[in-house]
Amino acid sequence: MYLVPLLLGLGMVLVGLVLATDHRGIAKRAVDTYLNPAHADTSLLRTFNRLGFEHPGMDFLHYAGRQRRLVRVWGGFLVAFGLVFLAAGVVLLLRT
Repeated sequence: MYLVPLLLGLGMVLVGLVLATDHRGIAKRAVDTYLNPAHADTSLLRTFNRLGFEHPGMDFLHYAGRQRRLVRVWGGFLVAFGLVFLAAGVVLLLRT
């Protein structure tokens, strides 16, 4: 049971480091894949089309650079949060 915080913290630190350092362009890929409204659900895009206006996020390319930077900043927060989990796991492991 004490390994759960250790493994969770280790996973969070590794994912956060990959996002924060933008290893192999993963932050750009994440922004282009998950935050681009052109990749949204097709029924949602059809609904906006039927209503006669564009999806509110279709000016995505204007903000893509800032969103990449935001993903990298959140990667840093994820590293810090993961380190807290690692420290808690080590404390729990050493107390037993």
